[in-house]
Amino acid sequence: MLGVFGGAFDPPHLGHVLLPGWLRSTGRVDRVVVAPCADHPLGKTMHPFDTRLAWLRAAMVIWGPWVDVTTLERELADASPGPSFTLRLLDAVATREPDCEVRLVIGSDIMRSGQTAAWHRWDEIERRYAPIVVPRAGWCDEDCPLPEVSSTAVREWLAQGTDAAWESIGRAVPAAVVGMLRADRPPIWVVGRGHVAAHAVPWLRAAGHPVETISGRGLVDGTSTLPAGVPAAVWIMVRDTGIADVARALVGRLALGTIVVHAAGARRSRDVLAALSAAGHPIGSLHPAASMRGGSVRPEILAGAAFGIEGDPAAVAWARAVVGTAHVIDLNGLDADRRTAYHAACALVANHLAVLTLEAESVWKGLGADASTCHGLVASLLRSAVENLIGLGVPAGISGPATRGDAVVIAAHRDALQGTAGELYGLLGTKLLERLRAG
Repeated sequence: MLGVFGGAFDPPHLGHVLLPGWLRSTGRVDRVVVAPCADHPLGKTMHPFDTRLAWLRAAMVIWGPWVDVTTLERELADASPGPSFTLRLLDAVATREPDCEVRLVIGSDIMRSGQTAAWHRWDEIERRYAPIVVPRAGWCDEDCPLPEVSSTAVREWLAQGTDAAWESIGRAVPAAVVGMLRADRPPIWVVGRGHVAAHAVPWLRAAGHPVETISGRGLVDGTSTLPAGVPAAVWIMVRDTGIADVARALVGRLALGTIVVHAAGARRSRDVLAALSAAGHPIGSLHPAASMRGGSVRPEILAGAAFGIEGDPAAVAWARAVVGTAHVIDLNGLDADRRTAYHAACALVANHLAVLTLEAESVWKGLGADASTCHGLVASLLRSAVENLIGLGVPAGISGPATRGDAVVIAAHRDALQGTAGELYGLLGTKLLERLRAG
């Protein structure tokens, strides 16, 4: 008797590998043919056939010639393109093995969940190739010798890419396949080559993510080609005004279901990535709340950053896995105005310190300080003030007359300054005093 076990095997896990042992020890079959499908009948996106074939052969090598990992599905697809229907596979095996009784091997999860209702000519399969139902944990009444694990869970762990995720993979996937998965880990495609990408790419690589970079302008004008293979996700890091153009340029060029996120703080994914959403891609945004400019590239800026995240569940899960334990603000549910408010608050902290420092430098220069001394004063005051605010918070991290409730000194400081510096001091000093008094 010959058992035929088909599937995507994307990737193969311990349940797949232990299944032939159950068949052999229970005397169900004399040999097993394991056939990775070439074109999934339900339209699932899969890794390339040769990749899955290599994984499967590495996983099944322990069984020797008793298990035949076959390329039959690809041969059938080459001869007659179309979905890899199970009945076609079983007929082909029966033709090649005319002296054997051929039986379909199927998991109890597929039978009990009713998935066979969507199978091509399932009634004929049952009649001609009486299925052997293998008990799978969670889908059988008796004790099940096979572990409860799925390729879907393994793919989710691969997308996360964290140390904890790899520990889970190591418990669910044969060791030989784990090594291959590490070597074949899908990259993140970063679209854009500006300031954000300059910091994000080395940060991602330092965290162990393979990265491929793509020119956003080249995608839009047709001069850039996409890397080979299927990415873990695509992260768009171009100017806000160019995100929608890049999204439209990616439509039809990505594997179905590929996650796409953008890095802009003020733009909702549903607005700028609508073309990709309509094409069936999970979309979202992953915004680093950090100040990134050119010059010296410092991945540690993102290593300590907080992030704004929103989007479809798959995109949010991927984004949260990438940022790990970083602080995250959930941007889901914000309308366009509130999303802009989120980004404006980020800019208030990150951008407008420059106004205060420029006005202060102007005062010091008027008092005779040279540029080097002004720079030293700014660096000393900003560094100590930020460290106090981060470490102690408000009010403990605040110094100066407002902490003493001294409105008289605040007014004197305001009057001693000229022009914009005085206006800023009066506004900010009074506001700080009010906040501290309010508790």
